[in-house]
Amino acid sequence: MTGLDFRPVFARLPFLMGGVGVTVLIAGLAFVLGLLMAVGLAVVRFENQGTLRTLSRSYSTALTNTPQLSQIFAVFYCLPLMGLMVSPFLSVVIGMTLNAAAYLADILGAGMARVPPVYHEVALTLGMNRRQTYLRVILPYAGRTMFPALANHFQIMILGSAMASIFGVEDLTGRAYDIGSTTFRILEVMLVTGALYAVLSFALTGMFALCRRTMERMV
Repeated sequence: MTGLDFRPVFARLPFLMGGVGVTVLIAGLAFVLGLLMAVGLAVVRFENQGTLRTLSRSYSTALTNTPQLSQIFAVFYCLPLMGLMVSPFLSVVIGMTLNAAAYLADILGAGMARVPPVYHEVALTLGMNRRQTYLRVILPYAGRTMFPALANHFQIMILGSAMASIFGVEDLTGRAYDIGSTTFRILEVMLVTGALYAVLSFALTGMFALCRRTMERMV
């Protein structure tokens, strides 16, 4: 088999494109759930100087210094041992969520530390309680400040979601493997798949840039 022949790949392009939605869904769910966890972890660090803060930092240290794939494998194999039968898709989402929470907690923590002290004083003057201060002042400020870092991490998660194919999930990479195994055009299908990831990344970059400009106009 010599030369490149993209025709078998293009013939199955609709099937391959269907994996884009699965890829975005995996990364989107893991990012949103991870962000919710990260808020709790970051607030604990911001508010607490004792054991809870140490545990929060230890969690981030442990998960940011071990391979994400090994964490997904741990979820995939450990949950059934605990009597929790979950699908490969959900196992991947859980594993990526736990990993994302560790990174996003560090990002949000850095943003919260940059909130000017006067903001706290103004919130106190307006009669806000701690919950209101976080929801209306601290977290919005941290989110705007660290938006580029948050957006960048989401794009990293889009690319990292390709690990789902190892567990039999038919995301973009998973479907590429399926096409490659039936057409024997591995190089061609991977070139097309890489191009689709690049287009998706460029589209997200443009969308995040638009969101950032909108946020700046609202401030």
